[in-house]
Amino acid sequence: MPFPANDIKSFVKAGYPVLYLVSWEEERVENKLRVIGKELYGDSFKFYTWSCTDGLVTYEEGGVEETRDVCRALDRVISINEEAFFLFKDLSFFINEPQTIRRLKDIQRTQRGASKTLFVLSSSLNLPGELENLVPVVDIDLPDADEIGDVFDSVVNQYVKEDVFSSITPEFRERCIRALLGLGTAEIELALKRVLIGIEELDEDRVIELLLEEKAQFIRKSGTLEFVRMRISLDSIGGLDNLKEWLKIRSLAFSPDAKEFGLDVPKGVLIMGISGCGKSLCAKAIATVWGLPLLRLDLNQVYSGSFGTPEEAFRKAIKTVEAVAPCVLWIDEIEAGITRSGEKTGDSPTSRIFGYFLTWMQEKDKMVFIAATANQIDLLPPELLRKGRFDEIFFVSLPSREERKEIFRIHLAKRGKNPDLFDLDSLAKNTEGLSGAEIEQAVVSALFESFSKQKELDDRDLIIAASTIVPLSTTMREEISKLERWAANRAVRASK
Repeated sequence: MPFPANDIKSFVKAGYPVLYLVSWEEERVENKLRVIGKELYGDSFKFYTWSCTDGLVTYEEGGVEETRDVCRALDRVISINEEAFFLFKDLSFFINEPQTIRRLKDIQRTQRGASKTLFVLSSSLNLPGELENLVPVVDIDLPDADEIGDVFDSVVNQYVKEDVFSSITPEFRERCIRALLGLGTAEIELALKRVLIGIEELDEDRVIELLLEEKAQFIRKSGTLEFVRMRISLDSIGGLDNLKEWLKIRSLAFSPDAKEFGLDVPKGVLIMGISGCGKSLCAKAIATVWGLPLLRLDLNQVYSGSFGTPEEAFRKAIKTVEAVAPCVLWIDEIEAGITRSGEKTGDSPTSRIFGYFLTWMQEKDKMVFIAATANQIDLLPPELLRKGRFDEIFFVSLPSREERKEIFRIHLAKRGKNPDLFDLDSLAKNTEGLSGAEIEQAVVSALFESFSKQKELDDRDLIIAASTIVPLSTTMREEISKLERWAANRAVRASK
C-alpha cells in the first residue's frame, strides 16, 4: 500500500495533537512528513525531530538547548507557537513512564486544534492503556511498486553510467521493482547502489539475481522470515498425483480470463501427514509451479522474543509478506506455533497470534497463498480447519509401490545414475513402509558403501542399505494409524 499521506493529513486538519506512527523506516517517515507539512502550511512550516541523544533539532536552526530529557522536550512542544511537526523517534522507550504519560495527556488537552502535531514513531505498537483512546495509530506499510519505482529512478539517474542508462527498458525497470518488493526504502536504495554502481554493461538477468540475493539478506535479518531461493519442480517429487493436479488446475486462476470468469484467487492449502513424505517439498514446489516468490515463516523465532514481542514480530512478518505479494507464504509444522493449548489461554501470545492470524486469513486482500504443513493435525484448533480458511486439506501418506519406484528413479537420476539400469520393481517391493526421505537416505548410504569398495552401485547395495533402516512406519505405528483414521473422511488424499 502507498504511504498513508492522506490519512495523516486528515488527522492533522482535524486538529489531533498527537499521532502514533508504526514503522521502522525513520528516514522515509521523516522525509514524507516534511513534504506533508509543506503542503499543509507552506513556507511558514517548521519541522522538528527529537532523539534521546540529540534532543529537539530543526534543519534550519540546529539543536534546541536542554531538550534531551523527554519531559523537557515535551514541555517545549507545548510552549512553541508555530505551524510545526514534531517527530519523536525514541519516545516509545519512555512512553510508559508516568511523567511522559502526563505530558502527552497535557498536550492532547491543551494543544487540540493548534497548528502543530506531535508524531510518536516506533517500530512496534507500545501505547499505554491511559492513551489508547486519545492517540490515533497509523500503520505505515512498506513501499509499494510506485514508491520503489521512484527510488529506482533516483538511483539510476544519479549513479548509472550514461551508456548503461540508455539500455534500461521499462520491462527491466518493472522486473527490478518486483524483485525489491518487501524491502524498506533505505534497503532498496542500498541494494540498487551495490548492484548498479560501476557496471559497464547491463546484464539484466544477473542484475535481478543480485537484487534477489540482497533481498534474501535483508529479509533474513528480520529473523522470522526467510526468502527461499531454491526452486523445486513437481517432477522432482515422487507420487502425490492428486495434489500435483490440484496445483496445476489452481495455477489457471492467476490469469485475467479466470478473474473475468469469476474464479477466486486461491487462498491456501494445508498439507498434513507423515514426516519425510514430501510435505515441505510440495510447499516449495507450489512457488515454482506458479512462478511466485516463496517466503518461509519460522514460528519458533516469532515466539523466541529475540525480535520483539511475539505479537509484534508476527505482525511485522505479515506486513513484509503482504509487501512482497503476490507470493507464497510457507509455514512449516504450523501446529508448533498454533495449537489447542494456546487457544484455551485467552491472554497468551499464542492465543493472540492465533486470533490475528485467523482474521488476516479471512480478510487479507493481498495475493498471499498460504502453504502450511502439519504432522500432528489433532493439535490444531477446529477454527483453523474449517472450510474457507484453506482451499483444501491434503493428507500425505506413505508412498505406494508405484510411488516408491518413482522416488528411486528421481534420487538415482539426481546423483548421476541411470535409473533404467536398476530393477525398480524389485527395489520398490523391498522397501515397503519406507518414506520418501528414508528411500533417499538408502540411496545415499548405498552410494557411500559402493564408493568405499570402488565398485558401481547395484540393486543389492540399495536393498541392503534400505534393510538397515528402521522406518517411522515401525517406530510410530500407532501414531500413523491414528493420523490415517483422522484423515480418512476429513482430508483429500494427496496420492491417487
